[in-house]
Amino acid sequence: MSGKKKINKRLITALVLIFLGNLLFFFTIWLLKKYDHIYLDQILFQLKAPANGANRSLAGSVVVQVGVYPVVFTALEVFLYMLLGGFIEKLKSFPKYSRYCLTKFCDFIKKIAMPVALSTLLVATTLFAAKLEVVSYISVASTESDFIIQNYKNPNEVKITFPEKKRNLIYIFLESMECTYADTNAGGNITDNFIPELKELAEENVNFSNNEDFGGALSYSGTTWTSAAMVAQTSGMLIKVPIASEQYGGQNSFMPGVTTMAEILKKEGYKQTLLVGSDADFGGRKTYFTEHGQMNIVDINSLKAEKRLPKDYREWWGFEDDKLFDFAKEEVEKLYESGEPFNFTMLTADTHFPDGYDCKDCKDKWDNQYANVLSCSSKRVLEFIKWIKEQPFYDNTTIVVCGDHLTMDPEFLKDIDENYTRTVYNCFINAVCVPVKEKNRKFGTFDLFPTTIAALGGKIEGDKLGLGTNLFSNVPTLTEEYGFKTLDAELQKKSQFYNEQILEMESPVILPKHSNQNQP
Repeated sequence: MSGKKKINKRLITALVLIFLGNLLFFFTIWLLKKYDHIYLDQILFQLKAPANGANRSLAGSVVVQVGVYPVVFTALEVFLYMLLGGFIEKLKSFPKYSRYCLTKFCDFIKKIAMPVALSTLLVATTLFAAKLEVVSYISVASTESDFIIQNYKNPNEVKITFPEKKRNLIYIFLESMECTYADTNAGGNITDNFIPELKELAEENVNFSNNEDFGGALSYSGTTWTSAAMVAQTSGMLIKVPIASEQYGGQNSFMPGVTTMAEILKKEGYKQTLLVGSDADFGGRKTYFTEHGQMNIVDINSLKAEKRLPKDYREWWGFEDDKLFDFAKEEVEKLYESGEPFNFTMLTADTHFPDGYDCKDCKDKWDNQYANVLSCSSKRVLEFIKWIKEQPFYDNTTIVVCGDHLTMDPEFLKDIDENYTRTVYNCFINAVCVPVKEKNRKFGTFDLFPTTIAALGGKIEGDKLGLGTNLFSNVPTLTEEYGFKTLDAELQKKSQFYNEQILEMESPVILPKHSNQNQP
């Protein structure tokens, strides 16, 4: 190979390396700007799961900051190298540039392409690894644990007895709704109770709390984004992301070995509908809820197909919560008219980061848009529950209102007290049972699975399903038995049982999860 070809090959290699370094650097910066906390499990899940219907502003920022910026910076760096390295032949007609090309400095610049490229990639990789705790993440991946198999209660093997007259269930997932928004003791931007209606609902009904007042559920690894949170609350199981699989929850099966609440209710004769204000394919939700329980899916695509939304309609993640709750009323009425017990599950979206969706009903009570959006959402939920209470089916209906996970908004809670424990909101309305102990409970969102079954009147032998514990009982939760840190660490570890029984895979490599909050 000639010397010139060797030089060209080195330059091309340096170009590729510096571009990869820029790409990783801007990707890391984008993650830190857009998310409060984010870890590899969620990134891996988003890479493998369907991304249909992603928020356009979020997708647009990815394209610009992770797509365009690295290209522009690489081009500028290459131009600067070509200029200072004396490679621009046309400029050599200028005496000053021609003399510069003969200097030792110019000769030095010519030789540093590969070292600079390698340094750029190394710095970017180090930043990425440090901010996402990659080293500790991978170190845990090498540790096998039998914790899940020892503590998982397969619903198919647990005796669950429902009353002869089945109660209806309305389950409302509230995007990013946490108790922090109502607690001025949190500090930072929490200068007022931004969700007074939701707090009042919790105080007037059953609110399982981590303290003696208003509180909620701790957020564990593998439950910290919407799809994972919905899985946790409806199956008592977390999401662990297999590296070996090409997809997660797309056309392939979504956790085929897990048994969910929808499957349990289906066996009891329930008609079931899931309503989301986006594309249900996003994050594999459609696969999960149809595969497990054959739920009827109502999303932006089905509503357009039924001409209940204009064909070209698109707002926020699909359509705003103002329309979502109107469709919710229509779907609930349909289920009631069927004459069968029903399970209606819905997910809001207006309170999604960044900053939430500022709808026409949002008031400018506070300077912060997210605070106004949270307040608007709180009022809208109360209005919907008031409507439910006016319906003929209410007396035989249990309502569960829960946040899905803690907010990922990077700005809104950045200045709160570092010792404050953030928790996910929960409220049980018109439950058939009374809790033995409602306050000062330590629990995760996966405990809401058996708790919801109990709220409907289901008697659970042993009061445990999945990894969850019925909070209406006096049986200790896994959090109360092991503590948050120990339990979270165990849930992050490799589990052969999870791989083979829950995912029905042949020993894939599983990376662990990291929680997105400081916990006691």
